[in-house]
Amino acid sequence: MEQLKKRIKIEVPSESLYSECIEALGPNTRIYSSEKSSEIVSLMEKMVNFTQWARIDWESIDQKRSLKKPEELKDIEPILLRDNYFVVWNEFSLPIVETNLDNIIKNFNDVIAVGFDTWIVNLDQGIIIESHHEGDLTMGWITP
Repeated sequence: MEQLKKRIKIEVPSESLYSECIEALGPNTRIYSSEKSSEIVSLMEKMVNFTQWARIDWESIDQKRSLKKPEELKDIEPILLRDNYFVVWNEFSLPIVETNLDNIIKNFNDVIAVGFDTWIVNLDQGIIIESHHEGDLTMGWITP
């Protein structure tokens, strides 16, 4: 994962799934520089353990929940849909974006289409959501 972080760049083709995602998420979406994106990935790596396949090691997280669809996040009590989350893709050449969780849920297919695997993270709340390419959607609470 460390090697992949070094590949982060801000250059994004205008006609790409990333661009479509940014357009779908709308004007209240912040796009981070490559430096800030690297910093966010480093903080995320300190927050959770990853397997050798760059998947979250869910065995090391006590509080977790498997979800069938992203809309289920709306029913989880401590989660506030208005809170902002970072969207991190396994395609580390793409800049990280930040927007509110409600916006991510409404545009979930556009968000996960960008990369093979996608992580949605609120570092302050200690919440991480992983959309794995095999169809698994898992969220966990980590003490920040």
